[in-house]
Amino acid sequence: MANWSKSLLNYSGIGRLANPRKYLYKLIWLGCVSVCIPVILISIAYYQFSMNRMNSYIQTESGSSLTILKDRAERVLQEIEQDSLQLAKDPVIQTAFAGPSDENGLLNIEILKKIALAKNSNSFINEIFLYDSAGERILSNEYGPIAKSEYKYKDNIDRLLESRHPAQWSQFSSRQGYITFARMLPLIGNGGPAGVLGFEIETSVLSKFLEADTAILTDGQELIVVKLHDPFAIDGQPDASRLRETAGLKGIDIIKASDKNDGYFTAEGMDGKSAQYRYVKNVFGRTYVSVIPEQIITDQLNWIRKMTVLILVVFVGMGILLTYITSRRAYTPIEQLINHSRSLSAGGMKHKENELDIIRESLDYLSKETGKLESYMETIEPSLREKFLYQLLGGDYTRNETLIQDCGMYGIEVEFTNVVLIVEAENIYKEKRFLPEDRGIIAFSLANVMQEVLRDLGHQGYAVPYQGRGAALLQFKPDMPQDTMLERTKEYAAAITEAFTNFLSFEVTVGIGRFYAHVADVPVSCKEAENALNNRIFQDSESVLFIEDVEHVKKQTHLSYPRELEASIVETLDQEDIPASIRHFRAFTEIMQNSQSYVFTYQSYHVLLSSLIVALENQGANAVDMMEHNLFGQLRSKATSQEICDWFEETLFPLYIWLTRNDRETAGETAIQTVCSYIRENCGRDLSLVHCAEIVGVSPSYLSRLFKKKMGKNFLEYVAENKINEAKRLLKDTDRSISEVAMAVGYSERNFIRIFQRYVQLTPGNFRAQHR
Repeated sequence: MANWSKSLLNYSGIGRLANPRKYLYKLIWLGCVSVCIPVILISIAYYQFSMNRMNSYIQTESGSSLTILKDRAERVLQEIEQDSLQLAKDPVIQTAFAGPSDENGLLNIEILKKIALAKNSNSFINEIFLYDSAGERILSNEYGPIAKSEYKYKDNIDRLLESRHPAQWSQFSSRQGYITFARMLPLIGNGGPAGVLGFEIETSVLSKFLEADTAILTDGQELIVVKLHDPFAIDGQPDASRLRETAGLKGIDIIKASDKNDGYFTAEGMDGKSAQYRYVKNVFGRTYVSVIPEQIITDQLNWIRKMTVLILVVFVGMGILLTYITSRRAYTPIEQLINHSRSLSAGGMKHKENELDIIRESLDYLSKETGKLESYMETIEPSLREKFLYQLLGGDYTRNETLIQDCGMYGIEVEFTNVVLIVEAENIYKEKRFLPEDRGIIAFSLANVMQEVLRDLGHQGYAVPYQGRGAALLQFKPDMPQDTMLERTKEYAAAITEAFTNFLSFEVTVGIGRFYAHVADVPVSCKEAENALNNRIFQDSESVLFIEDVEHVKKQTHLSYPRELEASIVETLDQEDIPASIRHFRAFTEIMQNSQSYVFTYQSYHVLLSSLIVALENQGANAVDMMEHNLFGQLRSKATSQEICDWFEETLFPLYIWLTRNDRETAGETAIQTVCSYIRENCGRDLSLVHCAEIVGVSPSYLSRLFKKKMGKNFLEYVAENKINEAKRLLKDTDRSISEVAMAVGYSERNFIRIFQRYVQLTPGNFRAQHR
């Protein structure tokens, strides 16, 4: 019995594991477990992720298909309703109901012509009939003038008159395959309907236009369009029995009874099994429904299960095989070491030292050295010298003693002559190589190249990124002539521009400040370098601008703002003649460049912008709307003459034309409708004015003014009213607690009770008690 159990243990590997000399089997088993567990966990995670992603894809496809169906149907149905209204308002038809009887039939002929014209203008209309109760006659494009008693579908006309709805969609059992849009006549009057104008629509033609396997149902005044097929297949058109089955679905009844505008739920489908329903209701009394059998979704997901199992088997098998091979190779040196140890022990030789102690001591030493290295890296990252230069260029030192002490600490010479260069990259945003938020990356690149050029030329100095630009501090010995210092500085500036042009394809401009003997005057040189760069507004042909050259070159000329050119620009823009506007503006720019005055040029462009805004007001546009574009902020961000010209010609002038052409009132109403719909559909979210403004593409301040003007209340009041209405519904129709209702509408319980009582004059508990 003992020998048999030992053999069984050895065969299964358990006995070998118990033997410490068989360390190889321990490695193999440990490796297999280490491989299998992560692979299984990753496979499970992959399966869940794939299933969730596929479900999300199916829901997205279903929603997209429903949106397409809704857009197509609304376009057709609204066109039919509009044609019906236009025909009902036609003077000929109004004369038929208000004037004397048509004894010679001429009026009937005119009406039939109108009916034929309306029918032929829309391919979905099968028949148009007009019934006048005074003459008990029907005019139809299919039958012509006919007595009501002889009309095949006279019972349908009686039902329409009995309903007394001004306009409605109906579907009659006596006319299978058609839906009718009827409008009571006359349109204005208190005596009740005197006639009916009906449009007969063939549902098979309409269904074919919408999407395959689409059923069209009616319920009172409501029209229900149901898409039955799944998003991965195309079926045929539904017949009469299929329409009856569709109308009898429990999910359709649930949707009819729901007071929500849209929703998603699971109910019994056409095959008697579970199906997913998605629906959308609009303000015109029409409902659009998508029905996807869950069996189809399950079939689509089967391949994920099979693929997951296959991947799991393959990876586990490969992992076991690689584990075995690796364990065999890893065990060879261990086995040799163990055998050598045994031979030493057998020969009576003592071990000099425990190998594990040596490894432990080495690891402790490495751990200590790693800690020292990390501590050292923390002291040098980021560079303290770079921080010091930031403070020095910005003029943050108020005491010379502290400045001199820090200079000695970071190796900055105090007795040397100093000069600052500022480098600005040109047109990189217009060329779409970088975004405005990438200024930090641009400044870092500028500083790196400037430091390399500084090192190649052998000059003493430092380069750092500074306020989205590159900044360099050069230091020269105090006995060096200033002409030599200026020559070397310009040589360095030229080398910088050449390096950026050749290696990075950057166009840069270098501003150079004056030379100062004391390190405390470095901020002054930095400011002068920035002022030199400002002269690009009228002098952008030079890549290197020295502050003294820029100031001395200014002409002593009489400066006069070109009013005539301003008037010409405004006049041609009003005439929508952009080429002529550009010609006048370039003449304006030439005058600015010849002025050689930064202040005059800068203010002149702002005056021109102000004049364009005033001209817009004279054209009837709202200047506040134009201010929403932050035009003055955009103009201030342009530093060179070329950037300013491009902005006026490519951005401002087209915007001026656009604002004068578009009806801002209509756009405002559309924006308000979109925001109101979004608020009603998302009462449970944290609704902010900023987010709603982003949805409709306007600024928050403009949306706030527009909301108050159109709705008669501010944004917060409208949001609160919708949240309270949703809370009242939850209190009446559900058993949620007060705190759960508050959370569902996005309030804390305390704020919810306070706001609810202010709008309803009752606490939530008292309201529920009165309405349950």
